[in-house]
Amino acid sequence: MLKKILSILFLTACILPFSSCKDDEETLDPSLSQPVIKFAYDDLQADMNEVDNLPVVAVIRSELGLKKVIMQIETETGMIDYKTVTTFFNEKAYSLSENLNYQEDYKAFVVTAIDKLNREAKATLELGVTGIKEGPSIVFDPESITYDELVGGDMPKTHFTVTSVAGLQKIEMYLVSESGQMQYGFPIEFDNAETEYVFDEQIMYMEGDKGFKVKATDVYGQVKIVTMTVNYLTPAPPTITLKEDTVFADKDETKAITLRMESQRGIRNVKIYRIEDSQEVLAATKDFADSPLSVTESLDVLLTNATSKLKIVATDVVDKTSEATMTAIVNMDFVANLSVGSQILANGNANYPDVYALISLKDMKTYSVDYVLESSDNASNVDLKFYAYGGQGVLRMYAIDGGNDTKCSEFKGKNGSVADMEVQNKTRLLAVPGFDFDNATAESISNAISASNITSNKINPFVVGDIIAFKTADTSTAGGGRIGVMKILSDTQVVSNNPTARIITVSIKLPKK
Repeated sequence: MLKKILSILFLTACILPFSSCKDDEETLDPSLSQPVIKFAYDDLQADMNEVDNLPVVAVIRSELGLKKVIMQIETETGMIDYKTVTTFFNEKAYSLSENLNYQEDYKAFVVTAIDKLNREAKATLELGVTGIKEGPSIVFDPESITYDELVGGDMPKTHFTVTSVAGLQKIEMYLVSESGQMQYGFPIEFDNAETEYVFDEQIMYMEGDKGFKVKATDVYGQVKIVTMTVNYLTPAPPTITLKEDTVFADKDETKAITLRMESQRGIRNVKIYRIEDSQEVLAATKDFADSPLSVTESLDVLLTNATSKLKIVATDVVDKTSEATMTAIVNMDFVANLSVGSQILANGNANYPDVYALISLKDMKTYSVDYVLESSDNASNVDLKFYAYGGQGVLRMYAIDGGNDTKCSEFKGKNGSVADMEVQNKTRLLAVPGFDFDNATAESISNAISASNITSNKINPFVVGDIIAFKTADTSTAGGGRIGVMKILSDTQVVSNNPTARIITVSIKLPKK
């Protein structure tokens, strides 16, 4: 019995699958229509110069059901297999959308749809592909312009041609100079994508111009920039060589100023101005009718108590100018650079010959302690002493008098100190911050500094750059009651292990009475 039941179950199991397969077998009705392919466009135009192009879009329908969709690209040399689809989410409708990497030789996109009865339908989408266009071209003729002022003549025309395969959108022009670039004219806009533009104008280049730049933009936004070099040659302005850089004169004295001028174009004239309280006063002028290329000339110039400098201006035949200046020391005793030692060098140092701590305003030099101890005449010939204090080497300026209050005993010689001098000048001092030493004149010193304000026998401290006014003592060989100014130019420690061993340099102006 059991055996019979097993036999029946086995037979049933064998029959059921065949019965099921037979029931599920698909019935393919040949009367159903063949596949239909519908493109979204009648044709498709693509441009390889653009970033975004339209995809190929199509809808394929099949009443019977799709078996395969074959996509191909037709080129100038044949067909290219692009893609084949055999699996469908919905076999009766397939939406096709393909972003092609367009090439210039693409002619058409061909779709073949095959249904389950192997019936084919084919459709073709014509492609029009615009190939890559070269950017604009700019050609200058000539490639550079050189203009020499000495040769002269007409400025060459600036000529250039811009071409564009794609068509021009805009042209911009710039004049390039040493100071940067400046737009030349207005941008030129092209409404009809013209393929050529020609420029031919006489641009009057000037000294300092370096080039002419053109920027062309085509319809695709491609940019080309080319710069034509401009060499504008201009001779150097005149040169002025002075016989001396400083002129010394008494009040209202006329001095001959000798100078040499050279010019590649020729000298037209020269003028000399007095600088008085920052104002220019014409003092002398000379015209040259023959426009010499070089000339040496002496011009008489009146110098006054207010004259701080002379300004010389040479002009060539095309109005190029050069300037030179001379320092004027009028009615003043003057020293440009005087080295003064601190108390450590009061009697001299072999490494620094002729550098001492005691300043003579008559001789505009320094003297040793031994010198001033020799006689009363020598003692009356020094007016100030320089002192450096402590570990920081603080700078101080003292009058000769004052005893221990002005460190007299620390300025030592072989046979005594400043405290032993027969005459100790009572020079008086005053710090004058902000005073214009470099342009100081006899007049400006007299006007700006009052004798009644100069009362101290010390300046403590002072630094490089400070200005110190002084009034000479009645016993000074420089003459009593004279008011002058001193500028501190530099400060140097000259003994490595002693910060009080220092040398300063000073400049002094002392108007004469």
